[in-house]
Parts: sequence; C-alpha cells; structure tokens
Amino acid sequence: MGAPGSGKGTQAQRLVKHYGIPHISTGDILRKHKDEGTPLGLRAKEIMAAGGYVDDQTMLDIIRDRLTQADTATGFILDGFPRTIAQAEGLQTLLAEIRKPLDAVVLLEVDNDLLVKRLSGRRVCELCGKVFNIHSAPPSVPPECVEGRAEHQVVQRADDSEDTVKERLRVYEEKTRRPVSGFYSYTGLIRTVDADGDIDAVTERLFATLRAGGGAGAAPEQAPKKRAPQRRAKASQKSRSRPAARRPVRKAAKKAAPKKRRKAAKARKASRKPVRKAPRRAGASRVRRKSKR
Repeated sequence: MGAPGSGKGTQAQRLVKHYGIPHISTGDILRKHKDEGTPLGLRAKEIMAAGGYVDDQTMLDIIRDRLTQADTATGFILDGFPRTIAQAEGLQTLLAEIRKPLDAVVLLEVDNDLLVKRLSGRRVCELCGKVFNIHSAPPSVPPECVEGRAEHQVVQRADDSEDTVKERLRVYEEKTRRPVSGFYSYTGLIRTVDADGDIDAVTERLFATLRAGGGAGAAPEQAPKKRAPQRRAKASQKSRSRPAARRPVRKAAKKAAPKKRRKAAKARKASRKPVRKAPRRAGASRVRRKSKR
C-alpha cells in the first residue's frame, strides 16, 4: 500500500518477477469483469454508472473470485486493496476462510511534494497496461509492448493534474493511510519502506525489509514453554543417575536410628542409677565415732 504515485505498481512488477506470483490490481480486475460481462462486472458497472463507488462486499466478492484461481496457489500480491478499515477486516476474514493469510503489508512512504511531481509525469500504456514515468522510468525498447509491437502507446490520465493529485493525496491520507496502516500495525504485518529515490535503491530496501520482517507466517516464539519440559527432563535425569544403593541404605539407616537411640538412652539411665552399698553394722559405726573423738 502507498499513496498514488508512490511506486506500488513498479515495485509490484519486480516482486512478481522475483517470486513468480501474480500481481492482483483491483482496478484491472474490475475492468476485466466489466469487459467480460460477468455477474460481478455487471454489478460493478451498474454501481459506477449511477455515480457511486463499488461497495465493499462487491469488491470482496471480486477478490475472492480472483484468489481462488489456480495461479494464486503459491502466493499473490495485492495492489490497491484494501482501501478502508471495513475492506481490511473483510479481507482478513476472507483470507482466513480460504486459508491464504498475508505474510506482510508493505507501506511505501514518499514526501507529498515528490508525489505531485511523480504523478504529473506518469504515463500508462493503453495496449499493455504498464506504468511509466517520464522523469524516472520512461518507456523503453525493449521490452516490447505486446506481441508484434515494440513501441508503447502511452497516455496521461485525466486525474494526474496537480490540483487533482493534491486532493487525491489528502483523501488517501485521511481515508486509507492512517486507518488502514494502523489496522495492520496492530496485527504486526506492516513493513514501512522509504520509497524516495532511485527505483533500484527502493527495490533493494523493499527486499531487505521483507527479509528482516520475517513475515506473518513466522510462528511467535514460545521460549518459556519450551524450557520448562527441559528442566523437568534434567531433574528426572538427575534422579535416574543417582546410585540405586543409596536410597535403600538411607531407609535402613532411618529404621535403625530409633533402636540406637533407645540403647543409648538406656545406657545413660543406667550410668546415672545410684549404687547400693552394703548395710553398715551399728557397732562399727560407734567404734569409728569413738576413734574420731
């Protein structure tokens, strides 16, 4: 996600080339459904013809239809969706149902003055749909446009005037950037990339940020839960490592201790018992007294 002119389309194309997964743009999907006359395309066309915006449920139905196609089995890149909190919440529920959770939400940040310059120089090829910029990424040959045609047929969008761009940036900041980036910051998926500067440098920062972020699929660390069983295992291992003879010896000593104490108590009691003397004769006693006198 990023403001108009932040380089989402350009960087998305490089991600597609690197990962080999489809780039899914809601604008392209809407045009495809309208051109093919599908029920979803007819519903969106009717809403737009009445001057309204395509409602969130219709957009989610279109996204669901695209993400259930075979080429998204190994991954996908969403561009331009979600734009509101309601869409972000609906997308989260949808991805949980089809079991294709997001790994990261990339927020490309660029100064508004630079964005005005970028948008005023932006050009789009009417034939192949590729996006260029006359200042930083002009159309070149190669690559060729479509099969059998090398030169691109580029045009400037009507809404790329300076006044229109400033209003679009204001609406983006108020309706999309602050609420939606806040929503994904809460989930821990947001990855902010400085998108100011050379395109190749931005790409390098983008891949470095994705590598450092780890992605939403990474399971949260649960170190305390893993260490507890190890402590128990160590304790049980120590108990098993003790000699088996020690335990019965201790028990025997405990049983023998009361007997020893009783014997010692008897011995002390016996040592304190007075010794009886033989009875004295009365005469002998008197004789001794007389002798003392």
